[in-house]
Amino acid sequence: MIRRRAFLQSASLGGLALGSGLASSLWSRSAQAIPLPPRLILPENPRDPLRLPSGKKKSVLIIGGGLAGLSAALELAERGYQVTLREASSVLGGRLATRRIKLPVGEFSVEHGLHMWFDNYHVCKEIHARLGVHKYFRPYNQVHFQYRTYKPEVLESNPPRYPENMLKLIERSPNLNLLDALANLKTLADSMFYDHATNTARFDGQTLRAWARSRGVNNKFYDVILQPAASVTLNDPEKISAAAMLELMHLYFVGQPKAMNRQITTVDHHTAVIGPWEARLRYLGVRIELSRPVKGLRIQLDRALGEVGSSETFDAVVLATDVKGTQSVLAGSVALDSPAAESLADLKAKVGAMRVAPPYKILRVWLDKQPRAEVPDVLETPQHRPINLLAQYHLLEEESRDFAQRTGGSVLEFHLYANPLLSVVPDDALWPLVRVVALELMPELASAKLLARTVGSYSNFTSFEVGQGTARPTSRYASENGVENLSLCGDWVGTPQYPTALMERAVVTGREAANAILLSDHVRQVPYWVTASRGPGLI
Repeated sequence: MIRRRAFLQSASLGGLALGSGLASSLWSRSAQAIPLPPRLILPENPRDPLRLPSGKKKSVLIIGGGLAGLSAALELAERGYQVTLREASSVLGGRLATRRIKLPVGEFSVEHGLHMWFDNYHVCKEIHARLGVHKYFRPYNQVHFQYRTYKPEVLESNPPRYPENMLKLIERSPNLNLLDALANLKTLADSMFYDHATNTARFDGQTLRAWARSRGVNNKFYDVILQPAASVTLNDPEKISAAAMLELMHLYFVGQPKAMNRQITTVDHHTAVIGPWEARLRYLGVRIELSRPVKGLRIQLDRALGEVGSSETFDAVVLATDVKGTQSVLAGSVALDSPAAESLADLKAKVGAMRVAPPYKILRVWLDKQPRAEVPDVLETPQHRPINLLAQYHLLEEESRDFAQRTGGSVLEFHLYANPLLSVVPDDALWPLVRVVALELMPELASAKLLARTVGSYSNFTSFEVGQGTARPTSRYASENGVENLSLCGDWVGTPQYPTALMERAVVTGREAANAILLSDHVRQVPYWVTASRGPGLI
């Protein structure tokens, strides 16, 4: 008698082969035998010195203290540059920012929201190693999904070799089966044969929904797999680009067997990442100026000289702000001559085409009771709007765990994405609204008392809607179009040479910005690893 596991594996491979025979055009690209390994981006100037020569001074202004700005600052400071980093907020970190807040139940470090760190975050992992912060991270091997119209799903990391890892997802699923996989061969093919060189041109002009319809995706596969993946991007799933989703699927699911492997921090992100990073920069002599917004730049001929309203000049400038921040800096910038005016107008138009995702809120509550033990520590809830994700912080981070042990209470965080209506809800009215849906997931909390709450309201996340991938400027767009010493970086900046996204894109483009400056000054660029640009193929 054939065991169920062996049968599913053999039948799946056989079914894929049959599917390829029935639709040969689907498999017109040659199948790769194994997933491609990460690729090393080497310096363009490998024979140049590793640091600025002794006695040579170069100054750089970095605008923005999120991951992109911190990344650029680290590389430049380590190579002898005089770096000034100006951040409009009172804390560093951008969307990893952590604030110390006094509440009726005590003082807590409250972050922007839960983040996970994936295996394909190559530069992030390298920076963590340099900062010596691995002790604050732990593997997180399962992601739980709760639906209203389907059975709960669990996606597991630490998978075996490809394609067995993909087959196991189907084998373990209570909602999907072999026939669903076969019925969605065209969808799977676009992921398995992902090609970064053509992905944007082929798919950025259509929504995920339109692409799914063109591939004959059934409703169950869309609801269980595709729509939840789109929801956690903070974008409207009905507007998100198919090209963006295929890139994300390549990075987080299909691109290599460990793509789903992830880590979370055991402490707040300031303690785990941003604090050590800031300490390292200050040790290297970086001048960090908080609560210091930059209104605009002075641009003359082909150079960004420095900040509007100041006589201070810099050899190079890095714009490491988010979309709205970059648009604001450019809007306040001044061109001092006709060539600069032409370059600035072009740059404003290019960045002006960038959009942000709909407003979102992060609600954290302190209760006097805990959910039942069966509720996962992190639960994605794509069909329980306005809640998209629930995180039990008393099961995740030390400070909240201590609170729970002392009081018997809980610390719950609710992520409320792509819901513009919530932007007008007062903070004190948000928990009563969310509580109604939360009790569907955790009815045992009906008698729980609210002890404290925090609300973060944001409208700054990168948009992945149709056309944005095509329109994105690269980190060198400004320098290639008239302002030679100006670089862009952030998770909204394009990387057409390789796939990347979210936190990794921020730090990678920060390194790209630093490398552009190093190249111009004949200092050896910093190498870095990137995810393979092609999918693993069929088998």
